[in-house]
Amino acid sequence: MISAVLFLSFFVFLIMGIPISICLGLSSVCAILYSGTSLTIVATNMYSGISKFLLLAIPFFVLSGNIMAKAGISRRLINFVNTCVGHRRGGIAIVCVIVACFFGAISGSGPATVAALGCVLIPAMIQQGGFSAPFSTALMATASSIAIVIPPSIAFVVYASITGVSIADMFMGGIVPGILMGLALVIVVMIEARKNNIQGSMKKASGAERWAAFKDAFWGLLMPVIILGGIYGGIFTPTEAAAVSVVYGLFVGMVVYREITVKDLWALVIDSAKTTGGIMLIVACASLFSFVCTKFGIAQAASDLLGSIAHNQFTFLLIVNVIFLIAGCFIDANSAMYIFIPIMLPVCKQLGYDVVAFGIVATVNLAIGQVTPPVGVNLFVAISVKLRNGEKVDIPQISKAVMPMIVASVIVLAAITYVPSISTFLPKALAGDGAYTGNPTVSSDNGSSSLDEENAAAFNDIDDYSDLGWEEQTWNFTCSTTETSTWADGGRKFGELMEKATGGKVKVAVYAADQLTGGNQSEGIQALMNGDPVQISMHSNLIYSAFDPRFNVVSLPYLFSSVEEADAMLDGRAGDMLKDILAEYDLHCMGIAENGFRQLTNSVREIRSVDDMKNLKVRVAGSNLLMECYKRWGADATNMNWSETYTALQQKTVDGQENPLPAIDAASVQEVQPYCSLWNANYDCLFFCINQKIYDALTPEQQAVVDEAGQKAVDYERYINRAGDEEIMDRWQNDNGVTITRYEDMDVDSFKNAVSGVAEWYQKELENQGYKDAADLIAVFTEKSDSSIGADSVEDHSDLGWKEQTWNFTCSTTETSTWAEGGRKFGELVEKATGGKIKVNVYAADQLTNGNQSEGIQALIDGDPVQISMHSNLIYSAFDPRFNVVSLPYLFDSVEDADAMLDGEAGEMLKDILSEYGLHCMGIAENGFRELTNSVREIKSVEDMKNLKIRVAGSNLLMECYKRWGADATNMNWSETYTALQQKTVEGQENPLPAIDAASVQEVQPYCSLWNANYDCLFFCINQKIYDDLTPEQQAVIDECGALATRYEREINRAGDEEIMRRWTEKNGVTITSHEDLDIDSFKTAVDGIDDWFVNELKAQNYEDAEALVAAFRK
Repeated sequence: MISAVLFLSFFVFLIMGIPISICLGLSSVCAILYSGTSLTIVATNMYSGISKFLLLAIPFFVLSGNIMAKAGISRRLINFVNTCVGHRRGGIAIVCVIVACFFGAISGSGPATVAALGCVLIPAMIQQGGFSAPFSTALMATASSIAIVIPPSIAFVVYASITGVSIADMFMGGIVPGILMGLALVIVVMIEARKNNIQGSMKKASGAERWAAFKDAFWGLLMPVIILGGIYGGIFTPTEAAAVSVVYGLFVGMVVYREITVKDLWALVIDSAKTTGGIMLIVACASLFSFVCTKFGIAQAASDLLGSIAHNQFTFLLIVNVIFLIAGCFIDANSAMYIFIPIMLPVCKQLGYDVVAFGIVATVNLAIGQVTPPVGVNLFVAISVKLRNGEKVDIPQISKAVMPMIVASVIVLAAITYVPSISTFLPKALAGDGAYTGNPTVSSDNGSSSLDEENAAAFNDIDDYSDLGWEEQTWNFTCSTTETSTWADGGRKFGELMEKATGGKVKVAVYAADQLTGGNQSEGIQALMNGDPVQISMHSNLIYSAFDPRFNVVSLPYLFSSVEEADAMLDGRAGDMLKDILAEYDLHCMGIAENGFRQLTNSVREIRSVDDMKNLKVRVAGSNLLMECYKRWGADATNMNWSETYTALQQKTVDGQENPLPAIDAASVQEVQPYCSLWNANYDCLFFCINQKIYDALTPEQQAVVDEAGQKAVDYERYINRAGDEEIMDRWQNDNGVTITRYEDMDVDSFKNAVSGVAEWYQKELENQGYKDAADLIAVFTEKSDSSIGADSVEDHSDLGWKEQTWNFTCSTTETSTWAEGGRKFGELVEKATGGKIKVNVYAADQLTNGNQSEGIQALIDGDPVQISMHSNLIYSAFDPRFNVVSLPYLFDSVEDADAMLDGEAGEMLKDILSEYGLHCMGIAENGFRELTNSVREIKSVEDMKNLKIRVAGSNLLMECYKRWGADATNMNWSETYTALQQKTVEGQENPLPAIDAASVQEVQPYCSLWNANYDCLFFCINQKIYDDLTPEQQAVIDECGALATRYEREINRAGDEEIMRRWTEKNGVTITSHEDLDIDSFKTAVDGIDDWFVNELKAQNYEDAEALVAAFRK
């Protein structure tokens, strides 16, 4: 529906005659409003759309074009070309084509070329050449359209900014197609001249006349040579070339030709600013339009549709040409680029078509669109040129005259479309080895299937694959840290898993502290690349940055708000980009582990704000990015080997250092650093890699085992790395007297403000070193979406013989709930994986069973009309009270703790119970901690609960808990709760924050206590019979999609809690009592013995596994 709103509003605005840029922006706003998304993204996305370094070339090229036009270049070019070909049959018309090509290379704009040359050449073609007025006008318009094909071209700059290809490659790629278009028009001219017996309009010029004309036009002819030569000569970048062209134009106009005065500069700048403003407005609005298409899946759906229709390059390119030719009639080139390129580019790459050639094809199409009736912009500019004797050319006349020229241009278009080497041979010949950016590369679709955390025991679980024909071998693992580090433990875990999986055939020897390379970290990585003496390693991104500074991207300041957010990012598309870079160094990355947030310690003072950092001498890891950050924070940053740091801190050679807590603790730095600030500024990850050649020597089945063991080792390292932080801090405080300043006690905004713009600085640093993917890489990490899990998180398994079918998904909550979003994500993933054979319809609020939750589950058990569902354990408890075990009071300390338990042995027991009811559980998602709100008083201890009348979910366990807490508990339908609270029939309720917020309960509940007493999970199930009808391979795909959808629901469910609480506080005046401000022990004491009560209740109902079940969750 959002796509319908977007495109219908766009065409309505277009029909109303609103400018195209405004149409794009307004239609995007309509779609955003309809979706319920905050309008704040409008400004941020419009700004980000134009705040790109590449686009800086546009205002400079516009200004240089205006300067050169004012400098009299057009007159001199016409005179020179006229001396060369003016004596030939139809010579003045040939002059028109050639001069338009040259001037287009100066201005880069079709309409500007028509305006600059038309007033001279159109009358000349009519009076001197004998051509008809419609033909002359049409030829001027068509020849000028070549301006956006022959470099420098603003359209090429825009295309490069969208796709990431080199502007230089685009510029060089446009030369030959532009010349071919010019030659095609010359042929049309010659045919027209012969047809009408038109002879040359002047006598043949002498050599002296030609030389004089050449000298006069020399400075204008030299400009394209300077621009392209300077770019490919490595003298300056394309953006710098634009600035050079301005300086050169001023030199020519003011010093050489002296046709520009100082007084003219103001008008030139104003005119250029107006043009640039218009272009940038188009780019900004088109960027917003493109963002909306991407955010709401419209671009992906269109791309998938295009991919399903176009099975080969011929068909794809034919469709592309038709779309662009039609679009060119109505939409300017820049807008068309932003609308269509993101949709078409993935298919282009998938089919192996050159990306530079594709940009040329798109631009030539749009150039033809500039002269295609009825709205070709060049046609209107051309007919506005005043002719002598009051003669006028109207649109019907020029439309008829332009047809042969359009046919000629389309023939050239067909040639460059299906013979891409026409466009690519020149940039390929001039680009250095590996520097050409047009080669199609399809990014990996492999997403990590790891969980955020798992119970430590679960990491030992791997099947026996000893029958896969393993060769006996020993792999050497190395890392930079000590034997006792989590890095080394990750390597040991991998060794245990591999030895178990291979029946002892593959063993792993662990060498910590880069022992095999004399302690040198960089040499340790180099040894891994060589495959000898290291075959596997775990090194941090900061160490890898010595080989490639792109790896520093992970450590951009304040990139992640939590380790879970880092997991999600590094297990998704962003992590895949880093893995692709590692592949360039012959390394296969099995997973991305964690070093953690680099916390700050010092011996001088407590650090709370950026002002406290002034002149503090801090040892910083050897990374240009970190050094720049600390410079901006006001510190005196220095680098030294980590092994030397303790002594330097002890001797006060440096005042402080930064590292993750486990690394600081392992080096005993806390003994000489009395202050520690948990500012979470920079994050540090670990690449767990195996030498590519060793990996490639394995069979595909063996590779899958290695990847499974590697990912488990990564999950294990993450788990143990973060598990000890609280113990470390307690010990530092008690044993070493360290003052620990928590994140919430710091002025974090002051640190963020100080490094504002560092991402742009970092991008420029990368681009200066020739990394063309810098902008894309940084964008993926900094432009965060709701989740790292997209349609590209699952591979294409359409070859597994799927039957076409549609499954109905249901849940208890509304269409906008995270439960429904989880179902939609599952549908998106399954449709991608099955090639569209399986589709999923989402019916929220148990629509298929008239809103009855229990009947919704029964319909799932029956397999009709529900095949998949997401319902909470409390709803399932109506069928089996054992499901209440998840909601035992104070079972989990955090959502991560819940994840680990429900993804481990305890969760498996629940899945076994579900199977008794004919259900296969694909994953256990999250409803969350059921927080307490009320309208009477702030709840801080169990005493505050006395006689409070509270609406409680229909669960005997919850009712018993609230009875013990002293509340007057009652049950009612959730749909009736708001009214009851409003009318004070009940005084409070309990539910997870997203559910409370969705029902607007905060409007009538001024108190909220974050006591995290009871947790509520969601079982994501499919009917067992439907699951059993699938092949084992198909079942594996469904389970993968289910696990990803589960993880997605968890992510988005917990992502909004902070925003919800902030809004409640600011807008509704809710008093929120945080967990640490509650007397939690009083609540725990009141429900002491509840486990025994619950076990006895289950036993009374003949559930013999009651004790084992509770024990598994309390383990």
